[in-house]
Amino acid sequence: GYRPQIVTGKSQPGDVVLKLGKNKTKTENYTVEVGKTVELSADARQGLYYATRTFLQLTEKSKEIPCGRVTDRPSYALRGFMIDCGRKFFPMSYLKKLVRVMSYYKMNTLQVHLNDNGFKQFFDQDWDKTYAAFRLESDKFPGLAAPDGHYTKDEFRAFQLFADSLGVEIIPEIDVPAHSLAFTQYKPSIGSQKYGMDHLDLFKPETYEFVDALFREYLEGRNPVFTGKRVHIGTDEYSNKKQDVVEKFRAFTDHYIRFVEGFGKQACVWGALTHAKGETPVKSENVLMSAWYNGYADPKEMIKQGYDLISIPDGYLYIVPAAGYYYDYLNTEMLYKEWTPAHVGKEVFPEKHKQIKGGMFAVWNDHAGNGISTKDIHYRVFPAMQTLAVKMW
Repeated sequence: GYRPQIVTGKSQPGDVVLKLGKNKTKTENYTVEVGKTVELSADARQGLYYATRTFLQLTEKSKEIPCGRVTDRPSYALRGFMIDCGRKFFPMSYLKKLVRVMSYYKMNTLQVHLNDNGFKQFFDQDWDKTYAAFRLESDKFPGLAAPDGHYTKDEFRAFQLFADSLGVEIIPEIDVPAHSLAFTQYKPSIGSQKYGMDHLDLFKPETYEFVDALFREYLEGRNPVFTGKRVHIGTDEYSNKKQDVVEKFRAFTDHYIRFVEGFGKQACVWGALTHAKGETPVKSENVLMSAWYNGYADPKEMIKQGYDLISIPDGYLYIVPAAGYYYDYLNTEMLYKEWTPAHVGKEVFPEKHKQIKGGMFAVWNDHAGNGISTKDIHYRVFPAMQTLAVKMW
């Protein structure tokens, strides 16, 4: 209940002093020094913000803070979480609260998975009945945004700017060409009759016209809907039964990496290029790959090809609430004792490998409509957030 007075000028004993340097390269490093004053200092704004979080955490432990000096820095640059909003809608009010929690624990990246669908075996084996949703307002395609919950363009812009003010980067994800039933229910002609309507038909020019237009809507202009530096294009779990399909998938992936880059963004992809092994080149330079399952993307090979990795191994870090597979709650004790982002599945790399940029955990709401609430999700996320924050700092 105490509101401190904010002043400038010479400090007095008992003051909390904030000092900001001018070196913009070490953006998250900071120092806390406790003596006659509490001095919080950093080279850049983000580090200084984290110093205030640490000071608040110290005051929660005790009303007395021991004298001394703390110098603090992250072990990994990218420390994050991925939330599946496609199969379960989360109100914007919750996403903002989630960002506040993340920033308190120095987690700096939230990937928002904007479209997905349920499994047709739970919907009478009928693609038309299977739940699917895209969660972002579209003027280009009226009616595409899910009627049971979506974000307006202005709402999503404001959310990204709010998160950025707390040092959390939002990575928006539009998942194509699989997991794409929301798009094929809207425009059935671009769905694959052969591999399932959750697959886009990669052999039809109109598929590319639709997806180009969709991405362009959020990327173009002076005030784009996607305000940050990265955009995730999905590219996961497409059929690899025939080699001509694999080559088309690889060409599709390369096309949208370059498409996103054309708007000044870094492209992010799910790891799938071992599963989709072929001859068609896929750009790797400055591309960030989510390494989730080594059978889909061998991390050693992906690093050799030049990809930077986010370590998000499913066997450690996937929460699928009330599904009976992966984890309902992460094994936080095991993660605390054994895991770092250098552990990608069974592959263990040197700590702080220059191509492993950091790690994430994920919530996948595979069983759409199973009664799991937003509070249920947060109850699962919170201990995992605390644990991974420690393991990546």
